[in-house]
Amino acid sequence: MTIWLASGNKHKQQELAAILGGCKLKLPAEAGIHNFDPEETGTTFAENALIKAGSLYHILNTTNQDKPYAVLADDSGLCVDVMGGRPGIYSARYYGKDSWAGNGAFISKPNADKLSDSERNILLLEEMAAQSTVNALRTCRFVCAMVLFFGHERFYLVQETMEGEIVSAVQEIRGHGGFGYDPVVYIPELNRTVAELPEEEKNLLSHRGKAGKVIAKLLC
Repeated sequence: MTIWLASGNKHKQQELAAILGGCKLKLPAEAGIHNFDPEETGTTFAENALIKAGSLYHILNTTNQDKPYAVLADDSGLCVDVMGGRPGIYSARYYGKDSWAGNGAFISKPNADKLSDSERNILLLEEMAAQSTVNALRTCRFVCAMVLFFGHERFYLVQETMEGEIVSAVQEIRGHGGFGYDPVVYIPELNRTVAELPEEEKNLLSHRGKAGKVIAKLLC
């Protein structure tokens, strides 16, 4: 089965392809849709996943002849307890302590998405250091809302988490696997960061892996 992925992220494509097994995942660029980046106006992971899925579904059905389409979309991010759940839905657009207004609202900054993963991870640790007390817990979780979309009134929505802790210093950033915030999220029971997990193990334990497995069962 061919499923269109509402993302231009090749890392995400590879990760989800491994989780979904026999399904072929295609990126928007393969349909001539370049720079796919719908405005994420939702206030939750689930709302943003639906926005992305619906946007790609609409474009495909108005510009291509092969119908119907199944679209897979996810919105995921890192929620840090001591930061009140931030960066949350803004994880991919986060650019440090200056990301937030006095009322806690996110301040959009042009070109913030051009930060590298390592730059964003260091900025997160710097903001935590500025806000945390000595005894503050560093608990956090990755959250993933995943949508298998067959139409605006016909879809499946799954949301899952992966619990962990933020490393306490830049020197503790470890691992070369995965992407995003994986090197700064430590799993105490495994004594490793998410970036140190082999791909197969990560897919069993991760927020995206758990959600993807539910979606995979729906496709069987």
